[in-house]
Amino acid sequence: MATLVLATTACAGGPRQKPLPTKPIDTGENTTNAVRKQLEGRWVLVAYRATTPDGKSLDIDADGHLLFDGFGTLQIEYKISDVGMQTLSSLGIRSPNPTISTNGRVVIDTHKHLITYASDDFTTKLLAADPELAKKRSNPYALERVRTYAFDSDGLLTLTTHYDDGKEALMSRWKRSS
Repeated sequence: MATLVLATTACAGGPRQKPLPTKPIDTGENTTNAVRKQLEGRWVLVAYRATTPDGKSLDIDADGHLLFDGFGTLQIEYKISDVGMQTLSSLGIRSPNPTISTNGRVVIDTHKHLITYASDDFTTKLLAADPELAKKRSNPYALERVRTYAFDSDGLLTLTTHYDDGKEALMSRWKRSS
């Protein structure tokens, strides 16, 4: 009995002697927190353009909204008109329906101005040579595509999706909604 009492009291945890090593949260204009605050809220689509891999570019008639919340979730929805669907088709870009939605947690790279959807599935696949991933990425709307962001001096947000060679695939401009 004495051994049992001694064993249970000998393993009791105490307060940590020194604090965990941490660093202050970065603050300033080009930090992840600052960019998240700039993105946070509701936005409406003001311009939308699609470009083929060979450089042919046309404006697409569409409405859309973008929502970025404080938890890093980005939701984008495009509602492409019949004329816009015909324009996409003339560029060789096929969409199964006129409403295109993307939704998911994103990672922001403030140095390269990149927004990447975070998913364990394709984060793992990005590290491997995956032919299925390459097929998905041939679609300019795919979540696996690289996206850049820019905030214009007039308050507009520009999101651009790129092909694997870095050329523009889709460009959308957004105005903050009230």
